Amino acid sequence: MEQKIPKIMYIYAIFGGLAGLLYGFDSGAISPALPFITEEFGLSPSGQGLIVSFLLLGALPAIVLSTSLSKVLGRKSLLIGAGLTFIIGSIGCAFATNEIILIWSRFILGIGCGIANMCSLIYLVELAPPKIRGFIGALYQLSVNVGILSAYIVGASFSDWRLMLGIGIIPATVFTFGMLMSPESPRWLLTAGKEERARKVLMKLRGSNKEVEDEIRDINYSLKQQTVGFKHLFGQYKSILNMTLILTFFQVFTGINAVVYFAPIIFEGVNINGWSGSNVANFGVGIALVVSTAISLFIVDKLGRKTLLIYSIGGQVLPLIGLALFSDYTIVSMICVFLYVFAFGIGLGPVFWLFIPEVFPLQARAIGMGFITFSQYTLNFIFSYTFPQLLSFIGNNVFFIYAVLSVIACIFIYYKTPETKGKTLEEIEGYWRRQAAEKTYKPAKEA
Repeated sequence: MEQKIPKIMYIYAIFGGLAGLLYGFDSGAISPALPFITEEFGLSPSGQGLIVSFLLLGALPAIVLSTSLSKVLGRKSLLIGAGLTFIIGSIGCAFATNEIILIWSRFILGIGCGIANMCSLIYLVELAPPKIRGFIGALYQLSVNVGILSAYIVGASFSDWRLMLGIGIIPATVFTFGMLMSPESPRWLLTAGKEERARKVLMKLRGSNKEVEDEIRDINYSLKQQTVGFKHLFGQYKSILNMTLILTFFQVFTGINAVVYFAPIIFEGVNINGWSGSNVANFGVGIALVVSTAISLFIVDKLGRKTLLIYSIGGQVLPLIGLALFSDYTIVSMICVFLYVFAFGIGLGPVFWLFIPEVFPLQARAIGMGFITFSQYTLNFIFSYTFPQLLSFIGNNVFFIYAVLSVIACIFIYYKTPETKGKTLEEIEGYWRRQAAEKTYKPAKEA
């Protein structure tokens, strides 16, 4: 008889997923607040850029630091620290009396975002049993999108930018208290030599003695592998790193930021019951992301990661071609934007962030996730910087490039990525050991 998953597992997953909501809210809230901030402080374009970009600047060193600290302090402790950082940053934004205080408050929020992006997914993936790990992992990306949509709703509801940014204190406080009541990752506890505590946590989350003992045995076996540093990441785990780096490139350079950036331009002349084109674009894109990611929660563990990624990226191709060919037709372009965003949100958005911590072995998970997260932020910066210039240089033909890259991404995923659906993290680790053994053993050529 199949064991039922204890309800407490879902409660802990919701608390952990709130990290994504905070990341999404604080990333998105600056968009509706910026015009009011600019008016009050008389910001120059460079001042606006600093206020927006300092969130990213705070996230990058936080990712690097938390990669090392997660081994020593554990996932839970770092996430509690992230919650406190979100609270401090939100208070700083709400009470900022000049742009300098606001810029550094955004930097503090960035630290929280970096830790949340780095540790929350690892925490959720390590907590979840195999059969709902896809659901739990996708829950994080849903939380991010709900956070972004919430920021747009708050922005449309209030005209006080301090309230727009400061209201983040509420979910940050809930998240911090939620993490204080949540358990530490059982895999980290075993890494720290705390087997009895790990066993107690797993008993609460699994409910079956046999399942718990099997999992502890498998984790202990994986812990016998050599401790991983950057030398091993670029050596022993090079094949995993290369695969995930290529996936990261496709996640960024198949156009999601371009479509989101382009949407307000397409909707510029639209006015629906007094709603401006930018509001229609923001809410339309936000709702499409939330709905599609919510659907992915219920199909990722049935279809599998690989299949859903191919369906998702393949579904982006025609809308991208439509944006390239029919940008002068507002209705057609609007449909293409929503179809593209829906395709991204059902697969490439949530599955990518689930897949990365799944494929890295326990000993390489923190450093691998840190490296990929840092790379994703860096590629996002490069993409955001170059897209307006590409759009100016070749016009809407830029979407043909993203369509071609989407096709190439489908081919790469089909031939080069493993399916992780329904497998324990230790079984996935075993897959990579077998792959390495097969490459090492080369039969002699026949004379």
